[in-house]
Amino acid sequence: MRARAFIGLAFATLLGVASCGEVAGTPVASMRSPNVDNSYGAPRVQNPIDPGRFLKAPCAVLTEAQSTGLGWEKEGTPHELDSDAPSCDWDSPSFANFDFGWLTSNGGGLADTYRAFRNDTGYFDPVTIAGYPGVFHFSDDLRKEGFCNLVVGIRDELTFRVGSLGAGPTACDTLKEMARLAITTMKAG
Repeated sequence: MRARAFIGLAFATLLGVASCGEVAGTPVASMRSPNVDNSYGAPRVQNPIDPGRFLKAPCAVLTEAQSTGLGWEKEGTPHELDSDAPSCDWDSPSFANFDFGWLTSNGGGLADTYRAFRNDTGYFDPVTIAGYPGVFHFSDDLRKEGFCNLVVGIRDELTFRVGSLGAGPTACDTLKEMARLAITTMKAG
């Protein structure tokens, strides 16, 4: 439970910092042909995904088979950080915690993440997950201890974040798989 509170606080902090200067509360579904400022070097999303029902049901991005296949509890625990950015987390038997959340207040999608975090002193490592652009980043590099953070763009104006707490040195690899599975689930609808 303490891990969930910490992750919730860290996630809320990331949402607040990443959305500086952005207008929050714009429904993602209403965004048509956004004017995304991509001057920060973020790759564009080539095959956008409509997140549909998953925006309000983040625990549904992983099926029971997927979450148990990762070695976690079969159902995640939902959290309402605010009405526009619900999140979900899953515990593992080793007391590690993994979470998923939408960054809906970042109207510039991955470009907002690049703008806000590209100079992180800990790490900023671009990556591609199942054909979608993403970036591992955080202000401190605690990846060996199992603290990892990954943001993935599924539309030029929409990203999601997955993170881990206390998951050991393979945490970032697990997050890659978690993000890939979430993308697979969303594409299937």
